[in-house]
Amino acid sequence: MKAIIVGGGKVGDLLCEELSQTFDEVTLIEINEKLAQKIIELYDIQGIVGSGANYNVLDEADAAKADLFIAVTASDEINILSCITAKQMGAKYTIARVRNPEYTQTKEFLKHHLGIDLMLNPEFEAAKQINFMLKYPSANKIETFGQNKVKMIEVTIRENSILKDKSLIESKNIINFPAVVCLVERKEEVIVPRGDYTFKVGDKVHITADDVNLKKFYKLLGEKENVDKKIRSTLIIGSGKLSYYLIELLKMNNIYIKNIEIDPKKADKISDTFPDIDVILADGSDRDVLIEEGIQTFDSCIALTGLDEENIIISLYANKLGVKKSIAKINRNSLTQIAEDIGLYSFITPKRIVGDIIAKHSKSLQCSSEPSIENIYRIANNKVELMEFKVLKETKLTNTPLKDLKINENILIGFIIRNNNLIFPSGDDDIRKDDNVIIINYQQNIKELDDILNTEVYYEL
Repeated sequence: MKAIIVGGGKVGDLLCEELSQTFDEVTLIEINEKLAQKIIELYDIQGIVGSGANYNVLDEADAAKADLFIAVTASDEINILSCITAKQMGAKYTIARVRNPEYTQTKEFLKHHLGIDLMLNPEFEAAKQINFMLKYPSANKIETFGQNKVKMIEVTIRENSILKDKSLIESKNIINFPAVVCLVERKEEVIVPRGDYTFKVGDKVHITADDVNLKKFYKLLGEKENVDKKIRSTLIIGSGKLSYYLIELLKMNNIYIKNIEIDPKKADKISDTFPDIDVILADGSDRDVLIEEGIQTFDSCIALTGLDEENIIISLYANKLGVKKSIAKINRNSLTQIAEDIGLYSFITPKRIVGDIIAKHSKSLQCSSEPSIENIYRIANNKVELMEFKVLKETKLTNTPLKDLKINENILIGFIIRNNNLIFPSGDDDIRKDDNVIIINYQQNIKELDDILNTEVYYEL
């Protein structure tokens, strides 16, 4: 399969790295010759120096044969024009990064009439993720899937957690409600846990459950706050595009908002756009300013300045003062592990969010020959796939208790949806025709549901 990426910035670089591992041919179009050459050599891909909005450049890149065409330059207009032109030339699936709110409001028209299959706004996607995180303050990250019937949360095992030093088997006596521990991240290692796995302090645990049982799970983590208490106020540091989208979402939830911004023009713009919130012209990284504006009285603090280091420090300071939920925007991947090492687990990386969404769509395209695949999700820094299958027919996988199936290592059945009911399976449950099944897949090449079985075992039988 062939992919073309227009734009070699932060997102473009990330996509070149990821798609070069899964596509047969990847071509980068970048107007900056030095940047293009650097990325081409780094990932061993093809490259063309020029504008993605230029027909001749797209023709040279053979856009007509592209299975996936992605435009992620700094210009919304170039991204839109590139995708429209590529689509007219014959590209199968086009994705444009569009950040201007005005274009976002007309995205349905652009999609249906101008041939752009997917429009992505990094700041809006990041704002949605932050909004989810505020709804579940004990979680580091949130994923929703299975037609929004189920959520997967990422939480960190802390010193006062009742799960600390307990094995997965022992935890069944504690987690005595429908839920599945899907995977664990321990530093750089990803683990699909089995019965003898033991939870350790610092483990990032991904668990699926419904809303009611997620609240029960929070109580097992040793969190001091009342898990039923909602976030009702937030202090936002910084007034960029992300802040704009976030404020819009938070206002819908009737959350009190105060915004601190050091740039007079940005402060005036936010104040004019949202006259009913408090906007303070000051340096949000100044301790005295934060204390004066009552940071310790807020339920949440969101650090969205242009400097990663400032955002990390502000969030850590908010944690120290007892703020219930603090979130930092971190653009550089190299800083995310450092942030976790010093105790900051709640952060968002807009380019990574967009990269994950595009990676999901690219995987779906590659598996499009298998109609049973309904959705693909990427978690744990893109290392783990959650694949949602529709069981269209009976196979050797169906009508057999799960405990009797020989399932490949690093594969876990997360949950089953049957007749609109959610099932968190035990060994006695089975998979049936017309079920929707979500599997957790780590380092396995899964393209259809039967691929989760160990074929060598079945061949021997």
